[in-house]
Parts: sequence; C-alpha cells; structure tokens
Amino acid sequence: MSNPAITLVPPRRYYDTATVAETHRRLPAEGHNISENALRGFIRQGILPAVKIGRKSLLYYPNVVKLLTEGNNHVTSDDERPSYIPAKISV
Repeated sequence: MSNPAITLVPPRRYYDTATVAETHRRLPAEGHNISENALRGFIRQGILPAVKIGRKSLLYYPNVVKLLTEGNNHVTSDDERPSYIPAKISV
C-alpha cells in the first residue's frame, strides 16, 4: 500500500541569469566545485562579467560554466580595454 505522507518534490528550475548565491547553489548540482567567495573574487577582478543591480551582481550561467571549463587564457591588454573598465592592479 502507498504511504499518503510521501510526496514527490518537482525538480528545481534554474534560470540562466541569477545572483551569485543562486549560481553558487546551482554549480554543485551540476558537478562544479567552486566557492561563492571565489565567484565574487572573479567578478571583482573582472574575470567574470556581471551586471550590478544595487548591491547584487547578476551572472549569466553559461559564462560561469565556460570560465570553469575552459579557463581564462586570454588576458586583455590595456590597449584593448574599454575606457570605462579600470586597469588591473597587480598586488
């Protein structure tokens, strides 16, 4: 006999554009292991493109997966950098 107390939970639906926290929750479910702070660091360094809305950063998920799978081999020089993006600072 079936137990009426057990219900199936529908799979979670993810969107391609999400906040850093939402993206971080999705990554382990799809086999990627990276911390939320690492994602935020990539945004700060300009490695991972994001759109800032208030205090939140929105990420496009395919860009995150591309960065994690292919890496960031192309470093743009200051000549190719748009004027509104500040130069990278070496520490």
